[in-house]
Amino acid sequence: MRTLLVGLIALINENNEVLISLRKNRSKYNDYWEFPGGKVEEGETVNNALEREIKEELSIDISSNCVAPLTFAVDYHNTHQTILMLHICRKWKGRPESLLGQELKWVKPLNLVNYEMPKANVFLKSILRDWTAAS
Repeated sequence: MRTLLVGLIALINENNEVLISLRKNRSKYNDYWEFPGGKVEEGETVNNALEREIKEELSIDISSNCVAPLTFAVDYHNTHQTILMLHICRKWKGRPESLLGQELKWVKPLNLVNYEMPKANVFLKSILRDWTAAS
C-alpha cells in the first residue's frame, strides 16, 4: 500500500482562533473546510513542505522554529493511505491571504464542529479543541 504524507498547519491568532479555508475548484472534497498545508514532496522534510505550501497558499512566511507538531491522523483509501500531520504555529510574517481563491475564516477551535471537513479531520479538530482549551 502506498503512503502519502501531508503536512497541515493550525495557525493560531492572538484571539486563540484557528485559520481554515474552504476548498474550491478541486475534484476531491470540494466545498469542505480544511487546514492549510499540502503534500510532502520527495526530498522534503515536513517542515520544508509546510513552509513552501503556506507561502504558496497564504503568502505568509512561517519559521520552522515556531512550528510544533501536535497530532496526526490516517485516512485509508483502497490504493493508499494518507498520513495527515497537524502542526501548530502562533508566529508568522505577513498577513494571511488566499492565493488560491479560497475563502479564509478564523474560527474558535470549539466551533470547528460547525464546519464540514474531510472525515480524517474529525480527530484533528477534537485534539486541537482540547489543546487550545487547556492552554
